[in-house]
This record gives sequence, C-alpha cells and structure tokens, in this order.
Amino acid sequence: MNELTYDELKFPNYVNSNTAIRLRAKVGEPELDREGKDARPLKTLELTLSDVVYAAELAGLNMLFVSDTGRGKTQLMSDVAWHHYGGDQETGQANWADGRPSFDITDLFERTRVDLDSGKFDSDTARQVKEERVKRLFFGVDEINRAPGPKQNEFFDLADGKYTFNGKRLNLGEDGYALFMATANLNKLNGDFSGTFELDRALLNRAHLTFDLDHPNFRPTPEDEMVIEERKANPKVDLAPAQDLTGKILTINKKILTAAKQLDPYFTAFRFLVGRGLDYCDTDKYKEKGAAFPMLCNECGYTGKDLCSMIKGSSERSIPAVKTLAYALSYLAELKLGEKVEIDPLDAVLQAFRFTTYHGNLNELVAQEEYAARNQTMMDETVEKLSGVVNTLRDYLPMMIAGQDPTIISYQFQGNRVKAPKDQKTVQALNKANISFQETNLKKELKEKGLGVDWVDPYVKRMKELK
Repeated sequence: MNELTYDELKFPNYVNSNTAIRLRAKVGEPELDREGKDARPLKTLELTLSDVVYAAELAGLNMLFVSDTGRGKTQLMSDVAWHHYGGDQETGQANWADGRPSFDITDLFERTRVDLDSGKFDSDTARQVKEERVKRLFFGVDEINRAPGPKQNEFFDLADGKYTFNGKRLNLGEDGYALFMATANLNKLNGDFSGTFELDRALLNRAHLTFDLDHPNFRPTPEDEMVIEERKANPKVDLAPAQDLTGKILTINKKILTAAKQLDPYFTAFRFLVGRGLDYCDTDKYKEKGAAFPMLCNECGYTGKDLCSMIKGSSERSIPAVKTLAYALSYLAELKLGEKVEIDPLDAVLQAFRFTTYHGNLNELVAQEEYAARNQTMMDETVEKLSGVVNTLRDYLPMMIAGQDPTIISYQFQGNRVKAPKDQKTVQALNKANISFQETNLKKELKEKGLGVDWVDPYVKRMKELK
C-alpha cells in the first residue's frame, strides 16, 4: 500500500485557507553545531482549519462543527465522508444520518427479516444487525441539535464507538478506529434558530474537538469566498468524488496513537497545569474550584485571578484528546511539507487545547457578559494568558525533568543576566565571589497566578525515578 499524501487529503469542494494555528518548529534534518546541539533555527508553521481537521481525522478524534448557517459545515463533513471514506453508498466506509426528532439509530444498524412461509414471527430472530454498517469507519450526523435531548442520547453510542444489539456490545469501526463527526447550528447570545434543541453537555464532551466556524480565524478568507462564488452557482452541498483512504488512514492512526501513549514529560506537565492546576481556588475554603466556579469568581478579590477566573480544569476526556491532536499536528505538518518537522511540544498542546472550547471548562458568565457568547474568542484570549504560565514553566522544566527541585537563581555577571538551577555548589561560588542573586520557585510563581501546585513535587519525584 502506498503511503498517504497530503494531496489525497485535500478537500475537493470545501475551501478554507485561513491560518487557524501557528506553531514554532524546526524543519529538516538535525544540524549539529560544534557542541553537538541542534543548530536548526525555529520557524513558524502555519496550518489551516482544513489542516487541523485532517490531523484530527488521522488521530481518530471526534469533531463537532458549530456555527450560524452558511459557514460550510455540511460541505466540510460531506467532503470528509465521500472523499476520505468513500461515501455512504454500498461500497463506501461512511455512515450518514440527519439529526431529526424521528431519528432512530436502529435504522442505521438493524434490519428485520420475516419468513412469511412459516407464518411465525420472533422479534429476536427477525432482527439482524447490519454488519457492514457496524464495521464502517466514519459516522456523521448533520444538524445534530435538530434532534431533541432524548434522541441526542442515541448518538452517544456513535460518539463512544459502540452499538448495543440484543444486550451485546458491538465495537464500531475497525482496529479501534471509529470517527464521529457532527454539525450544529448553535443558538448563541441572540440566536434565532427555530426547531433546534440545546446540545447535551455529555454529548458535547464526547466531541473531543469543537470547531466554531463563526470564529474569524476559522472561517474562509475573502479570497476563498471569491473562489467559491466563481465555481459554484448551486447553493446545495456538492458530493465529492468517492475516494476510500481508510487503509492509509488506519496505518497512520496506529503510528500516532503509539506515539501518544508514550510518557512525554512536557505534556505530563501541561496536563497537570490544565487539570489539577486550574482546578485550584485560593479563596475557596477547601481550595477546590468546582463549587466556587464560576459564581464566586466575579466577587473574588484574589490578585492572581486574571487566568483562574476564566477557566476551570479540563476533564479526563479532554486531556488525552489534546495530547493526541498535538502528535497528529506534527505528523500532518511533515505530510504537508514533505520533510522532517519537530514542533515545540508546548506550542503543540497549547494550540490543540484551543479546540476544547465547548467542553464546559470556560466561565460561561464571563462568556455571555464580556464576550457576547463568542466562546472561541474567549478561549483564544484564555490560551494567550495560559501561554504566559507555560513560558514560566519552560524555565523550570529542564531541572524538573532531571529530577531537581524547581528553584532558579538569577544574577548579573559581566553585564548579562544569568539564570541557573539552584544548587549548593553554585550558591557557594556566588557567595564567595560576593555576587548577589535572586531566588524564584515554580510553586510560588504558579500560586501567584492562581494555579494549584500539589502536582509539582510528585512530578519531580517521578522524573527522578525515571532517570
């Protein structure tokens, strides 16, 4: 089997060349200097919204596309279903459903056969599962919130990659890969969609990634819109030529998941930061944000609440998705550029984290009152603030990974400001030379920013054990 190419992934109908994310990376083969260090300069990689979708596909991550009407959600999902998975025809690898009150998941996966000659009917034997449907890799639901809440519950199985038939759980897809994708017209601050229902929070959380196509960075550029206008007179969704890339996608998916399962000290620090760190509340009696967030945040007088009042800790469902997307972005970048790419790991997870906007971790009161329900804009500004914390963490990570206490001393030497890990030998040398120094500690810096630090010592201990 030939390897997947970037050109094969390109959408034939959906057009969006807008830069969705920027990542610092080293491109090409390593170039070692005299000291044996990599001398490649850092470059800024620009990936489009389509690129992020490709990466999420390769990672096998569920996706939900939300927006007002006419943003191309259905066209995008249709291109994925037909151009990557061969469509929902008999020979295709895609299942397609429309969100509606009359939806019944059994229509997708079951058939009833009745033997008229016998004159007998047994519902247990007459009901049969459509094996060919169960084994398909893609499961798309258009306008999912046109189905009321109880009906939305039927989509849980699709999102979880399973279907229950006669009390037996059947795994959807192949080799653990089952991609769930959905679109929704979302009522925001002054939404006027009739016939739509609120999206179930649990269903939102099962969408590993959310894409708000109303967001300026995620919508087509003016140049894209002119291309669309010049080639498309029919406002209906165009069906792409059927192309089945499932074998190639499965091969890459295994590589990405194998890499994502490895312990990564950079990501482990990040997951603690956005998990336990953001679940901490300095002003709460029990130091837990859950009960205080977001109602008490507006009245909080804590000086470090600039970040902690905006967002709470991410769920255990969101965090693995962020890590897997970060690895997939690296793979997609190499596929696009045709050469080796080494993305800054903390940049990758920060950018991946932006696509967890509707997972219930943002302060919804602030989103409504200060951002007019522009949740993605709020998430972007929150990630920008979080990146400042991550940059603080960067200074300490090398010593933490080495199993050392995260304390830094800084001092002036020959007109330059020098930072170094605190150790007894360095302190003695500075004292002997009568050079004054300042001492900073990661836990102190994080607490000043309103983040929890109970994970720092166990992290350092574990890194020391792994040495």
